[in-house]
Amino acid sequence: MYFNNLEQLMLMGGHGPYVWSAFAVTIAALVWLVLAPIINHRALLKDVARDLQREQARQASTRSQPDISEESI
Repeated sequence: MYFNNLEQLMLMGGHGPYVWSAFAVTIAALVWLVLAPIINHRALLKDVARDLQREQARQASTRSQPDISEESI
């Protein structure tokens, strides 16, 4: 093993803050690359469901209204 204890692993001869911050940024970017499409997909599915519900409600309301034509006036 290269390091004798956890403290030496964290400090890495003075380079620890740079190494661990770069590691954290990389992991955060990879997590974002996985989660962003999932979040966008869920939002898109909600939008489509809302649009379908709105369209069904609109069609139901036009069916329930009486047809107003020139003959009935």
